[in-house]
Amino acid sequence: MKALSFLGVSSWEPVTYVWNETSGAPLTYQTHLFPEAVARIFNPDKLLLLLTDKAAEDPKFKELCERLGDLVEPVRIPDGRSTEELWEIFDICVSRVGKDEDLVLDVTHGFRTLPLIVFTVGAYLRRTRNVTIRRIVYGAYEAREPLRNPPEPTDRAPIFDLTPLLDLLDWLSGAEAFLRRSDATILAERLLKTRKSLSGTRPGEVLAKKLDGVGKKLGLLGDALHLARVTDVMRLSGELLRKLDEAEEDIGRWAKPFGTILDEVRKEIGPIQYYASSGRLDMENLRRQFSLVKHYEKKGLIMQAVTLARELMVSWGCLKTGAGPDQWRDKDFREKVEKEMNEVARSLRSSSPWHSHPWFTREVAEVWNELSILRNDLAHCGMRKDASTETTIVGNARRVLQKVAKVFD
Repeated sequence: MKALSFLGVSSWEPVTYVWNETSGAPLTYQTHLFPEAVARIFNPDKLLLLLTDKAAEDPKFKELCERLGDLVEPVRIPDGRSTEELWEIFDICVSRVGKDEDLVLDVTHGFRTLPLIVFTVGAYLRRTRNVTIRRIVYGAYEAREPLRNPPEPTDRAPIFDLTPLLDLLDWLSGAEAFLRRSDATILAERLLKTRKSLSGTRPGEVLAKKLDGVGKKLGLLGDALHLARVTDVMRLSGELLRKLDEAEEDIGRWAKPFGTILDEVRKEIGPIQYYASSGRLDMENLRRQFSLVKHYEKKGLIMQAVTLARELMVSWGCLKTGAGPDQWRDKDFREKVEKEMNEVARSLRSSSPWHSHPWFTREVAEVWNELSILRNDLAHCGMRKDASTETTIVGNARRVLQKVAKVFD
């Protein structure tokens, strides 16, 4: 494990820094050099000490090296007086941390914008190099108790844990991924990780089942959405809504970032949830399925939208032919209905006269033909000489889906 810390040029008096004041056995260390407290309390294998040229000339640097010896690895950085220098500091920090390492970040003596750079470095390393950010800490010299000047060495200065602020970035990324692209992976992971962090505590035991239920159900729903498993999506959406209601109070207390978007999550999945018994096929079921088609189109998931829209047309044909509860999802029955639709629609593509049909009208047949061509183009992944461009596919999809909407209106 490495610790990344700064050495400033200001002077502080010795105080007793305290980590985990509220725990049964807080860790303490008395010093006037907070990087030393970081080294003694968190026990890194290497202390990366970032310092400017001016800080390197300060007597405190020599004193810290004498106290910590080979544990200290000095890292020179510019003053950060320009955008270019800030990027240089970012690159220097990133270059000193390898893949899969553990890291403690200390922002206590980071001057001006440096604490923000450190947070950015932490987020970047966690995402790109699988670095575990053990802690982000701040030695609150100004919050010592009692607050007297000059302080006594026994005065206790708390070490603030700022790690949750970095976790908040993950929550925000997860919220954006789900609300923009229906990707629930990050949110589900954060919920399960929050529950895990509470294990062994009394609230943890109570919350385990609730947060586990929400996290796992959310993960399953995300998978079902991206795989376009329509009946699973409708069922899981309803189950998740119930889980959210049951856990709302505890989520607001222990997973507050997720609690702030609960209403948005409900709005996302409310229109697509459907709890028909025995998989009943009716117009309400089809309307919910079409809500899912519009959901996919809104999120830019065009392949899922077009694929489901075509299957929805077949389901509509099954309803028109009086399919029973077990028939409309039966492969042979659906193929029979699809064959009938294709035979009727084929006359539009030939010189044969149009023959009226009791429920498959000429207008619907036109939509079916366009939708089939588009679905086939997507399904073959561009492996055709006459394959449409990406821009053309998106434009055609939005146009055809508008026609599908008119069919269901």
